[in-house]
Amino acid sequence: MKNREKGIRQDLFPSAQDAGLAETLDDPEEVLACLLDAERRGELYPFYHRLRTLAPVHSTQVAGLPPGCFVLTRFRDVDRVARSSSAVNDPRTAKVFDHDGTGEGAFYRVMSNAMLFLEKSTHDRVRRLVYKAFTPLAVAPLRDLAETVANELIDAVEADGVMDFVGDFAYPYPLRAIMRLLGLPREAESTIETWAWDFSRAGDPMSATPEIIARGNAAAVGYYGFFERFLEEKRRAPGDDLTSMLIMAEDEAGALSRAEVISTLVLLIQAGHDTTADLLGNAMVGLFRHPDEFERLRRSPGLLPRATEELLRYDTSVQMSMRLVREEIILDGVKISAGSMVVLGYGAANRDPEIFPDPDRLDLDRDPTHLSFSSGAYFCLGNSLARTEIQTALAALFTRLPTIRPEGGDFVQRWTTRLRGPLELRVAWD
Repeated sequence: MKNREKGIRQDLFPSAQDAGLAETLDDPEEVLACLLDAERRGELYPFYHRLRTLAPVHSTQVAGLPPGCFVLTRFRDVDRVARSSSAVNDPRTAKVFDHDGTGEGAFYRVMSNAMLFLEKSTHDRVRRLVYKAFTPLAVAPLRDLAETVANELIDAVEADGVMDFVGDFAYPYPLRAIMRLLGLPREAESTIETWAWDFSRAGDPMSATPEIIARGNAAAVGYYGFFERFLEEKRRAPGDDLTSMLIMAEDEAGALSRAEVISTLVLLIQAGHDTTADLLGNAMVGLFRHPDEFERLRRSPGLLPRATEELLRYDTSVQMSMRLVREEIILDGVKISAGSMVVLGYGAANRDPEIFPDPDRLDLDRDPTHLSFSSGAYFCLGNSLARTEIQTALAALFTRLPTIRPEGGDFVQRWTTRLRGPLELRVAWD
């Protein structure tokens, strides 16, 4: 599947020269254009630093973003807007997924019913129904499930001595875990893995080609038909899984519509695996680039909980998201009028030197308060699950493959902008 996505080969161990282009730019629009262009930007974070220096609250006309939207790169601004009740994932923000402008595409129909893009009151209602399955207490028993899946994947490659960390481990690991949490049949894993990959690629409007959009629409059609049949089967024979819980919510008057249930299940699959796969890939790249910290973590697994937070800060998966501002917000004298779109730069905020000294260094002794799961009303529902999966995966890798190391000096970075993660990362072990 991964060979159907464009990627950029990058040095695993970049030099200071790799950051040089960003420092030569004085026009915030040019900096932002590079940020959105995978072929031009190379290393990402120097461009965030440059944009933050030149224009931390920047109104842009750059192609690929809504005209006149504001791009925020400081931690304090991103956090403030994320927490603001007047900045919402209004249904209009889902318009970026209306690729053909008709409102009829299957991908857009699924996304427009996902809780992230529902009216605030509807979003809160759906979130309350799903939240109890994702509390830290509820997620704790899933550690054994995650460990089982991780070891199954390692079993399949251990004797080979090499693997593509993304394709052989990081991608299938959280996908299989979330499928089992939802109670989906094991024989559907391969089909859903294909749909999940294609659906995710269509979710990055700035890199979606006509072919990617067509595959995303086909995946949405496949998802919808599958879940309509699966929901009927679960209604006849419910279990103790999350899907059965959503069916009960659907049956309650005014609780969840059928479209909301299906879109919620798709969202849980997509958000429950793709971002975690990227986070694991980013974590391994970050650790390889900081071998002393890598060795500390390998030898001292007790560091994993805190290390996970620093790895999340250092290179997050969801680099940016959009909000619609319903009431005027003023940030350091810059007025953001009601009706404006705002891009929250989580990746930039997590490297803000005002908050994190020496932000480009991975420091496992750091105890960061990062924005990798956003904040406020849209704080990531699956944050506890993601943390559990990352810690369990790294623990299994260090236990089973203690000599794991990069095979070569480069890797392939995904072409996407909103989501960030390696497309291919070759690793080896003795």
